[in-house]
Amino acid sequence: MILRTVRHVSLAAIVSTFTLAGACQETNEPWSTRHESIVDSGRPTLNLPPLGGETVPDVDDHPGLRAAALAILEEAGGSSDPLLRANAIEAMHYAPKKLDQFVLQGLADDNRGVRFIALMTLGKFQMTEVAHLAYPMLHDGSPSVQAAAIYALHRCGERVDLNPLAEMLRSSNPEVKANAALVLGELGNRSAIPMLRSAVGRDMSRVSSARAQVVDLQIAEAMVKLGDDRQLEGIRAALFAPAEQGEIVAFACQIVGRLGDVRALPNLMQLALREGERQLPAEVRMAATLAIAQIDSVEAPLEVPLGYVRSDQFQLRAQAALTLGAGPGGSQTQNALRRLLGDQNPMVQVFAAGGILQQVGGEAYGFGSADGNRGEY
Repeated sequence: MILRTVRHVSLAAIVSTFTLAGACQETNEPWSTRHESIVDSGRPTLNLPPLGGETVPDVDDHPGLRAAALAILEEAGGSSDPLLRANAIEAMHYAPKKLDQFVLQGLADDNRGVRFIALMTLGKFQMTEVAHLAYPMLHDGSPSVQAAAIYALHRCGERVDLNPLAEMLRSSNPEVKANAALVLGELGNRSAIPMLRSAVGRDMSRVSSARAQVVDLQIAEAMVKLGDDRQLEGIRAALFAPAEQGEIVAFACQIVGRLGDVRALPNLMQLALREGERQLPAEVRMAATLAIAQIDSVEAPLEVPLGYVRSDQFQLRAQAALTLGAGPGGSQTQNALRRLLGDQNPMVQVFAAGGILQQVGGEAYGFGSADGNRGEY
């Protein structure tokens, strides 16, 4: 999801590939689409009443919880705040039957971050019936949006020139470089591995070492997706970065979680459960917990995110909602998500709504998996 650039660990540590962020504010900061953002504390609350109540209704008997989550996302999708609009699209991945309207709105959005996410969603779910709308976006003013348009069209079976991605990968702009790597990894063409390998550590002399390292990790992730498992060692090593490089550790957690790296589980457990003086920041602990849930949801130590549901920092409450949504479920998890759905911060509400759809939506409502072709929803 999106929010602002992650310069330090924050909800950031988990919001998805890289660092999506400033795009929603139309700044020059790097961004991308992967659940990793932070939120301005001054943002207004969505104009929705809290659900109230302490008991989570049975899903089969009370679809109201899911309906309430969808209502919040509907409002967020029409918000004047691009951060809410973008995160609403990603949350709706768990209710793909209602996704079309969000994508269509996103394609016409005046914010490049929202357009990027809409296009990546169009491609992910192979929305062939609206694929033609991506053609004009091959000439978008944002190279990242152009990359997403290439991905969307290719995934939908359209003929599209992939060569511009090579030029983007050579860019000195970390946003463009990282998103080009993301798209190449998602396209699945192993012939891109040498090109990705040659991009590691290049043309980043004008950005901070931390930002350059994040980009290199994204490139390594793309290579693993294309079959170069040798890159896993470097990604795993980033889990042991110094404490002051919490953003790097959190980002490495995200990557091993997305890649389903079972061998990283013991290290993730340590990051999540360290206590005393060795306990890591909340953002890193929850990033590690989310990664565990993605690899093996039964093993996820949900006491970690549950411990931040009542935090006075809304960023931590939002990250807790995201982490709980990926967990194994159960009444405790759903009670917590219901509480967060009535939070006084709109971003917390949006993450909670996505978590609820992930927990009680999906196949239980005949919507299928959010990870593959939309098929016959």
